[in-house]
Amino acid sequence: MRTAPSAIGLPSLFGRLSPSYLASALKDFSSHRDLLWNFVVRDFKSRYAGSLIGIFWNVIHPLTLIVIYIVVFSRLMGARLPGASDAYGYSIYLCAGLLPWNAFAEALSRSTTVFLDQAHLLKKVSFPKKLLGGAIILSSLINFLIGYSIFFLFLVLSGHRIGLASLFLPGLLILQFVFAFGLGLFLSTLNVFFRDTAQFTGVGLQFWFWLTPLVYLEEVLPEFARGLLRLNPMYYFVQGYHAVIVHNTSPSWPLIGMASVLSLAALVVGSLVFFQLKDEIVDEV
Repeated sequence: MRTAPSAIGLPSLFGRLSPSYLASALKDFSSHRDLLWNFVVRDFKSRYAGSLIGIFWNVIHPLTLIVIYIVVFSRLMGARLPGASDAYGYSIYLCAGLLPWNAFAEALSRSTTVFLDQAHLLKKVSFPKKLLGGAIILSSLINFLIGYSIFFLFLVLSGHRIGLASLFLPGLLILQFVFAFGLGLFLSTLNVFFRDTAQFTGVGLQFWFWLTPLVYLEEVLPEFARGLLRLNPMYYFVQGYHAVIVHNTSPSWPLIGMASVLSLAALVVGSLVFFQLKDEIVDEV
């Protein structure tokens, strides 16, 4: 029978989350980088175990997604992006936001259950538990980079202009996956003690998808709804991708600032909860 987690006192939590403690946490990733990479490789192998074409599914999935959006929306439906002369404008808009969203949703949903999924490993081997979440994030990042590389190839072949604004993409990626790691650390810890967390996360991601301007433009919403979009953390990341890829412009500094604050906030909150409860995780899984 699972016991309730110990009460979380904010003063003690912030005391534990001192700069030296954070430095120690970062050192764990650095000193255990070989183990972290082994977890990533192990994740890829287990995901495609028994498959005939193995990791090539990492290419097929995003390629299929991109082709479907191009054929269905640009060719069959003739969908056009308002204010854009590019025949593939709407398809590019979809892919620019949906590929990062899919990577985020995959990372978050898999991170939420990582401690329970790897319970046998946690009970047998002593290592920093947060490496498991880090491996999920890194694995999702690699998948995303494969898919976005295919997308960039399509942009080049279709004649879509790619300018210096694309230099902002690495920063957006880092911020997004830091946000996913922090939120995943919080949810994975919570899921050990409250097993409905994973189910709530799955349902929440479905609502979150439609509350993010991925398949529609912000301009089609009434004014009050546009204001509500600012309460959505993923709004700032997606708008950044749309600015760089679709409009070939740099994301605004307020947008980058909000994305940075949200990433840091998620990392701090996730670390607070994890550091308080990490010693009880092995007993509860």
